[in-house]
Amino acid sequence: MKINKKIRIALWSVLGIAVLLSLTLLVHVIIMVKAMRALPDATIQMARADFMQPVDSMNAIQIENTVMDQPGVKSTYFNSKDYTIVYSFDNRVNNAQNIYDHAIKNDGFSSVRYIVAASDLSKGCPVMNGNSFYGKLTAFVGRFVN
Repeated sequence: MKINKKIRIALWSVLGIAVLLSLTLLVHVIIMVKAMRALPDATIQMARADFMQPVDSMNAIQIENTVMDQPGVKSTYFNSKDYTIVYSFDNRVNNAQNIYDHAIKNDGFSSVRYIVAASDLSKGCPVMNGNSFYGKLTAFVGRFVN
């Protein structure tokens, strides 16, 4: 009888802790979803161009400077290992294709603009896995809170 009572107490304890942790997670998700406001940089976008041949450091700096001189461009980063340039820009002032056409396309290096596949665009945030427990819980709670 004493062993049965100890097992019952242990089960209730585990169940109680599980309920408390679940409630804590639920409250956290509600607070995070409810508190979402307009992002301060909602008009800042990123784009990437891939170079098909090696680019030396001097040319990389020149390409970065040419991209930075385009209207609306906020920052650039040239990845010398992968031969890619990533740049952020204000989409109210300029667009990725225009920046690519004016600053990268005619620089003497073979390059292509990286365009995200439509299937990836439909998934939303690339950081959060929509099929994970947290992703599904966030989407579920978001439907009720918003």
